[in-house]
Amino acid sequence: MILSCRPPFYYPWDTAANLRRYSRSPSTMRVWLRTTGILLMVVLAILALAPHVIDQEEIRTTLSDQLSNALDRPVEIEQISIRLLPSPSVQLNGVSARLDDHPQQQFSIGELRARFSFRRLLQGDLEIQHLSLKGVQLNRQAVNAFRHMFAGIKPEDSAAAMPFRLHSASIRNLYWRTNQQTYGPFRLDADWSSGPKPARIILRDTRHAVQLHVSPVEEQWRFTLHSDRGMFPLDLPVTLDRFTLAGLYGKQQIIFEQISLKGYDSRVQASGHLQWSDDWQLALQARTDSLALTPVLTALGKPALPGSIAGDCAITLQGPAADSMHEHRTVDCRLDYLNQGQQATLNLDSRTESLRDRFTATATNLTLPVGPELHLNNSAFKGSLTDSHMQISSGYIQAYQGEISVSGELDWTDGWRTRFTSQIEDVQLEPLLQVLDQRVISGALTSQCQGSLQAKTTSMLLQGMEVGCNFIISQGVVYETDLERAAQLIKLNETAPPEEQKTPFDQLSGRLTASQQHYRFNELKIASSALAASGNIAINPARELSGEISVGLEKTGKVLSIPLVVAGTTEVPTFRPTRSSMAGAGAGTLILGPGIGTAVGAKIGEAVDNLTSIFKRKNTSE
Repeated sequence: MILSCRPPFYYPWDTAANLRRYSRSPSTMRVWLRTTGILLMVVLAILALAPHVIDQEEIRTTLSDQLSNALDRPVEIEQISIRLLPSPSVQLNGVSARLDDHPQQQFSIGELRARFSFRRLLQGDLEIQHLSLKGVQLNRQAVNAFRHMFAGIKPEDSAAAMPFRLHSASIRNLYWRTNQQTYGPFRLDADWSSGPKPARIILRDTRHAVQLHVSPVEEQWRFTLHSDRGMFPLDLPVTLDRFTLAGLYGKQQIIFEQISLKGYDSRVQASGHLQWSDDWQLALQARTDSLALTPVLTALGKPALPGSIAGDCAITLQGPAADSMHEHRTVDCRLDYLNQGQQATLNLDSRTESLRDRFTATATNLTLPVGPELHLNNSAFKGSLTDSHMQISSGYIQAYQGEISVSGELDWTDGWRTRFTSQIEDVQLEPLLQVLDQRVISGALTSQCQGSLQAKTTSMLLQGMEVGCNFIISQGVVYETDLERAAQLIKLNETAPPEEQKTPFDQLSGRLTASQQHYRFNELKIASSALAASGNIAINPARELSGEISVGLEKTGKVLSIPLVVAGTTEVPTFRPTRSSMAGAGAGTLILGPGIGTAVGAKIGEAVDNLTSIFKRKNTSE
């Protein structure tokens, strides 16, 4: 006996069973297909008409109220659209939330569309296959509001409390707004495998071709920011050829594993970290093989400097808050400066103490890149710096076969003011003045100076200069001047000199005072094997000379001196005897003969001239 095992009932929607049952009869098969088609059309019609039957306006109002309660801020939804075909979806248009009373501080979404899994809906689960947003406006207030909403929720709690599962999401036309500027548009794509933490996030800046890749690593996030044609979000007037930033974020710190910048024929690499546990601290180690100064400074709108630098810098910022980290900083740099084939070594150490930066700066084999090309063999400075004041406690320069020591201070609180003292030992003047395109004097300079400068702008500092110096110049030559020839009472304007005019000397000393672009040399003394001279010379702002020098010649035993009037300019000086000296010299020559007679006569003429001047002043006073 064959017993039937068919159950007492069956499901009419069991398609496989129906096909086996009705395939034995063609007429029955046609009836079944017709019935199934009618039922499917009815279901599709119901799905198509259902959104029109549902009161979508009531759903929009209810959803707006629920979001307002969740965010504790008024939320507006302009329009809602529900579709069941071809797949279940919900679309919201014009979603906005006011963050405060300011009309511009607003979070907004132009369009939000959620596409659901139909199979999961039939099973009673809410599964969003894709969430799409367009026209999203974000700012710092919106981010802080969202962080405040989820501040007390742990990741495991949020995963359990999430009423839906999200597979992927995307944002098109994402903008970041600040008080001064709007950045964007961006495109964001994210994928989820399980839990609230996305498995991958990609942010693209469509304008600058910047890409940010983010993925979770245990309790941290690994990120890579890369750009081939721009640098966002830093709004700098520079466009880098390549920029890469990679590292880890989490546990109250950001670890910068790689920072790479390439552009303007330069490359900079850096690494470091940013921490904010007890306080805020930023530490960076930067290195460059070649950083061209001219294109970088020009792009930044700064005065250009020639050459390039290479080397390492360690920078640390620390403070109780992010905006106060600059108050405690350390800088340690070891750099090589290359310009026109010359390489200089630069070192800088700086530490913040009592709101002042204590620094030590040294340089070796440095030619100044701005102004006159002064060459410094070695230099070292120690001092302190604030926002408007710099003090040099000690400065040392070795240059032009001599040494310079300097100390002083510079203040730019209201205009520019500086005070300084300096001491110079055996600096050779001729090579120094050649750099300044001057050929006035040569010799080894030793001096002690004190002075001050004050002006509204740096270009006017020399106009407010007050300086006093005692100086000695040894074994040198005064060019464009022949005091020995002038003291011989020769008419220089009528007799051409046989060779270049110059006055060699063993020692030249005196005191220089400068005030408001007026210069005066007092107590000038010149000594050599041929003559001995003394006097005073003044220079006005037009560089015109005035004064008088008395010159005693070797042939007169340096006993009697010839008075000379100083005139002309610093470029073309003239030294001429006074009229009384010329008259007395002529009489002395006739009586005593040339040489000693000439000198004695000139001296008598000078005395007569002085006596006449005294009587003239006396008569004037009477």
